Amino acid sequence: MTSKPSGSSSKSDNEGDDGFKRTGSFRKILPGTSCGDSQLNTSIKMIDRPNVAQNNMDYAVYLREYSILSEYKLMQTQDLKGVYVIPSAQNPFLWFGVLFVRQGMYQGGVFRFIITLPDIFPDGDCPKITFKTKVFHPLIHEETGEFSTSTGFSDWKKSNRVFHLVQFITKVFNKIDPKLKAINEEAYNLFENNIEEFRKKVKQCVKDSLDHVYDSPETDDAHYLKFSPWDPEIHEPIRQKLYESRQQQPLDPEKSPRGYSWVQPGSLKPLSKSEEDLR
Repeated sequence: MTSKPSGSSSKSDNEGDDGFKRTGSFRKILPGTSCGDSQLNTSIKMIDRPNVAQNNMDYAVYLREYSILSEYKLMQTQDLKGVYVIPSAQNPFLWFGVLFVRQGMYQGGVFRFIITLPDIFPDGDCPKITFKTKVFHPLIHEETGEFSTSTGFSDWKKSNRVFHLVQFITKVFNKIDPKLKAINEEAYNLFENNIEEFRKKVKQCVKDSLDHVYDSPETDDAHYLKFSPWDPEIHEPIRQKLYESRQQQPLDPEKSPRGYSWVQPGSLKPLSKSEEDLR
């Protein structure tokens, strides 16, 4: 093996002046320090680099909270009758709900429930529904109050929304579907084999729910849905305002604001109205 002259490297760097010319590198520009590290390496070590893992974790939390807020805003656009739902003021993953049943066997009942979103929402499994009011229903566990969502949402997808769950709850209270998989065997057996006894227990459960409407809140959460007995001095003026029909004042065609239109009434032809008609 033959060794190259010591000046060969310098010569090759200077060749090709008319073509691509090397302009140097950090190795040439930044001399080494006494300890052997380049100034570039030293500067990098001096930078307080952020904790990437922690930043990603914080970002994920903000993203989940934004997803929950978007979910609630979407729910507000839905026509959900007879039910109130609102996220907790202390925990966005916990939502308070109250169902007012308007038809069916449970008509007149007022049932409280909570929705618990998974920690990785909107990913994860189906949100958990737990009834705080004791309810005799084939899809509600007698002891824990857990509502069976597996029959309606066996495979929770990202396309599913929380308001879909609320709609499902309302549906199964208005009309019981015996084809749905029950978790309260007693309620299911009575519904299938002794409907009169089932109606009797449901009627009692509705009565009990009304007896507990004004119970003291279980939490000091500011968003907990609370109800108070009727007070004429407080509630009657509000009631009157809600039921007052707005008197429609006859509109004066000459005074009512109108936008400009270049289409003559009764015609579909563009620009059929003259400037004289617009004055």
